[in-house]
Amino acid sequence: MQQRLSQFQVQKLTLSPQIRQYLKFLQLPVQQIETVLEQEMNDNPALEVTPEDPSDEALPDDNKEETKTGDEQSSEEVEELNFQEQLKKLDELDENFKESLYTDFAKNPRGRSSEEDEKQTFLQSLITQKETLQDFLTFQMHMLELSEEEKTIVEEIIGNTNEDGYLTATVEEISASIQKSRESVENTLLKVQQMDPPGVFARSLGECLLIQLSRQSIDTHLAKNIVQNHLGLLEKRDFGKLSKKLKTSVEHIQEACSLIAHLDPKPGRMFFRDEALSVIPDASVYRDPEKDELVIEMNEEPIPRLRINPQFRKMLKEKGCDGKTKEFLKNKVNSALWLIRALDQRQSTLKEITKQIIHSQEDFFEQGFGALKPLRLKDIAQNLNIHESTVSRAISGKYIRTPLGTIPYKSFFSTKMESLEGNESQKSIMEKIRKLITSESSSKPLSDEKIAELLHTGGIKIARRTTAKYRELLKILPSYLRKNTPKRA
Repeated sequence: MQQRLSQFQVQKLTLSPQIRQYLKFLQLPVQQIETVLEQEMNDNPALEVTPEDPSDEALPDDNKEETKTGDEQSSEEVEELNFQEQLKKLDELDENFKESLYTDFAKNPRGRSSEEDEKQTFLQSLITQKETLQDFLTFQMHMLELSEEEKTIVEEIIGNTNEDGYLTATVEEISASIQKSRESVENTLLKVQQMDPPGVFARSLGECLLIQLSRQSIDTHLAKNIVQNHLGLLEKRDFGKLSKKLKTSVEHIQEACSLIAHLDPKPGRMFFRDEALSVIPDASVYRDPEKDELVIEMNEEPIPRLRINPQFRKMLKEKGCDGKTKEFLKNKVNSALWLIRALDQRQSTLKEITKQIIHSQEDFFEQGFGALKPLRLKDIAQNLNIHESTVSRAISGKYIRTPLGTIPYKSFFSTKMESLEGNESQKSIMEKIRKLITSESSSKPLSDEKIAELLHTGGIKIARRTTAKYRELLKILPSYLRKNTPKRA
């Protein structure tokens, strides 16, 4: 082994700072742009928001010349005096602030009033992170009397538990991972399966339900038998067949099934992070009744109009500015210009992509999801002569307001499926499946095979298993669970 210097040539793609900034803004949804711009303005004093009122301008326009007479001072001297007056006012404000701060501190040594303390406590309570399932399980682990070996096993078990509370690794995998015997892992698992929430660390739905039933204070013998041996019949709610197999009345079967129905099949879901989703669309599309055409409006309200600080522009024109100061000013101004251009390019790119989507999916705005045509990122990229990854960045996490509601950009993209009338999109076929199930008879629901036959009659070639897959994506139950058998008189 030795250290040495060597030179070699290699070809690679290097993104300039300007391109990186453009891609960064392109990927951000509109609701996050304002936060990022505030941080950029804090870092770069040459960047500022354009005032809405022209009278708010701190300095006169660069092209405006001041008139003067022989008895008057030069414009440079007047500007210098104005600048000194501004500094004097700032000094006075600083002194007033210091005085008021000292007075407040004398009243409250901590520097805040009791009302402000209460407000601060309230705000801190809002940003406190919710306890996770892993946090709760780890806390319980420390309350148990465990050996060092058992602690190591429990930590591995907790690390392999998903958000539903189920153990995703087998006993053998855990044993091999931490080099412990299978018996030790199995015994420790049985011990920690008594932890809360009830049913945690189960390896299957049946085991999860059995753990919860074992902690009931009532007789659960029949319910355990159903879960252990007849879970399939329970899913089908076939009480008659369960009654025959277990040789008991239908009433007893229904009572046991009711007990099982009140158990939690996902014990970890009480720790799900329920975060409110506030969606601000990046664009709106509506039909202009006069022109009878779709109109696109980009949402630019949350994005402030930016400009270069006039003071920086003025200082750059001054001849007396030293080299280091001028270099600093140039860097800040150039950085601000790159940001403004990147922001404009972001809006322009997103608008062009939106135009292409509207052009390709015009029928959607009249007929809904059933009229969606196949559309790929590649199609948009080729039409705009940009890379496919650029389109992907542009639509990521962004929404568009339409007459049918606010929906994600990605909802307009779908793969192709063969049909007699041409190519159908995956989403339009899913919408057809939804409509067929919605209009079916509740006493005789359509099976996946029957739905595939009906679609085939309509010219769409689709397999039964594909129909079942789309039905599951729509979160629709299978036919035997949708059946609503009428009660006998």
